[in-house]
Amino acid sequence: MRSPRIRALMLVATGAALGVFAFSLFVQLPRPADAAGQERSQPKASKEGDEQAIRKAAQALVQAMNKGDLDALMALWTPDADYSDEDGKVTRGKDALTALFKKGLAENKGSKVTGKTNSLKFLRPEVAIEDGTLEFAAPDGSKESNRYIVVWTKSGDRWLISSARDLPDEVTEVPSLAYPQLKRLEWLVGEWQDASDKIDVKLTCKWDLNKSFLLVQYEVKSPGADPLQVTQRIGWDEYNGMIRSWTFDSLGGIGESYWERDGNRWVAATSGILPDGGTGGATIVVEFVDQNTFVWRSLDREVDGQPLADSEIKFVRKPAK
Repeated sequence: MRSPRIRALMLVATGAALGVFAFSLFVQLPRPADAAGQERSQPKASKEGDEQAIRKAAQALVQAMNKGDLDALMALWTPDADYSDEDGKVTRGKDALTALFKKGLAENKGSKVTGKTNSLKFLRPEVAIEDGTLEFAAPDGSKESNRYIVVWTKSGDRWLISSARDLPDEVTEVPSLAYPQLKRLEWLVGEWQDASDKIDVKLTCKWDLNKSFLLVQYEVKSPGADPLQVTQRIGWDEYNGMIRSWTFDSLGGIGESYWERDGNRWVAATSGILPDGGTGGATIVVEFVDQNTFVWRSLDREVDGQPLADSEIKFVRKPAK
């Protein structure tokens, strides 16, 4: 796994220990070094137009399969495209692909094909990744489906397939492509409460639709102050091969972070932007103890270059209602 240049800020100051209570999750993240120079801005209108063009091309692919139109099908592939079937066998080049798909169209003659784009992500203005599903309904009424990943590249004013991969059955059957990666954090799902009498922190974690993200909500209460709420969305970044999170708090702090696993600990060395424009940094450690206990630590903290004391909170799972 690549080691990105990342920093994070997660501030907790217990009232009894520091005389002031503040809780915040702010993370502002530069891209990993090997991707920093690849990301380019793209006007919103242009991106929306390209997304529509890709979806239209994906529909044209399905239409060509239903018509058995080999020429229309192959017109959607680049000359040096490659295709990997679910067993990992790779076919490269348009001539080899033409022979492969000619055989496939004959075998599926009479079947009704439907397609669905599950998600579409732009890596660069001229490169996008589509996660999709194809379903084949045979003349006898039987059906089968498969999940695929397609890399679309822009050639002139057209979007063409430069690489395609059928996913194995065990991936096709999961609710989302992110789930197998996020499953390692599934133990967080539920309601948690701090085990200290010095602070009052509640944490809830649940799955988003299709188990594509983990949604975490913190609520912090302190005497004489309004409750502070922090929302975190944890997902899988396929491009960088890492778990990534986006964080927002009720005071206006925002940010994002990458996570790395170290045994039974998750470590995020990240940086953040405070609501007033200040910056800070820390190393955040989330340590799994057992299914009902974890420890959250904020180490090496600093705000605007000024060091802060480390802090630690032990969480225990609340009994299910």
